Amino acid sequence: MIKIGITGGKGLLGSLLKKKFEKEKINISCFNGNIKNKLQIKKWLNLNPNINYIFHFAAVSSPKEVNRDKIEAFEVNVKGTSNLIDVIKKRKKKTLMFFPSSSHVYKYSKKKIKENFAKKPSSYYGKTKLEAEEILKKNKSKYLSFFIGRIFSVYHIRQKKPFLFPSVKEKIALNRKKKLYIKNINCVRDFINAEEVVEILFKIYIKKITGIFNIGSGKGLTVKSFVQKKFNIQNLFSSDQTKNSLVSNNKKLKLRLK
Repeated sequence: MIKIGITGGKGLLGSLLKKKFEKEKINISCFNGNIKNKLQIKKWLNLNPNINYIFHFAAVSSPKEVNRDKIEAFEVNVKGTSNLIDVIKKRKKKTLMFFPSSSHVYKYSKKKIKENFAKKPSSYYGKTKLEAEEILKKNKSKYLSFFIGRIFSVYHIRQKKPFLFPSVKEKIALNRKKKLYIKNINCVRDFINAEEVVEILFKIYIKKITGIFNIGSGKGLTVKSFVQKKFNIQNLFSSDQTKNSLVSNNKKLKLRLK
């Protein structure tokens, strides 16, 4: 009996979580249609009437890709989420939805960011995530509960450009002099491996936790330090003097996962 549904199952987190469930011998169903098409979502859930937990990863997730086509990003990230919520509510079956939000919803802060800190999206991507959060919160009902996970800076060996990790990897491969020019080199971020995120998501599922939580390492590193640590390279340069910080206070979730 399939009780778990995943949208965006071909993306990084979706595919890794799928692999985790398969390893644990837990059956899942992946939505392979268009999240912008409400009829396709309805058909998927009708074919899987026992689904009561949905991981909603379907999204345009790279800030750069979002900026290239803001209309498409809004259609997928906001309207797509709204479509899924509408179908869930109308089927009148109690469902818990995991929504992966982002650290991009927050205002930059020198302090570790708690869930109640000011929201001031640092990118249009962050704006779409915050708007989708609000839609989800407004639609909470006896049929729909949720876990909003504000995930910080994910990296993984399988990640694709234009994210930082694969972009730096490519630059190193192409640059024989080993001198890299990287934007935002002085910015501080909360880097967390996607494998670790998936282990956290699995625990969240097992415990059926609801609410709004940060998902991060709780530790800050400059982009420069992160690259030096992961790629063992020292010659990093940037003309960009931007300095800002997005680091999670993850104590709230740690307490619930004990």
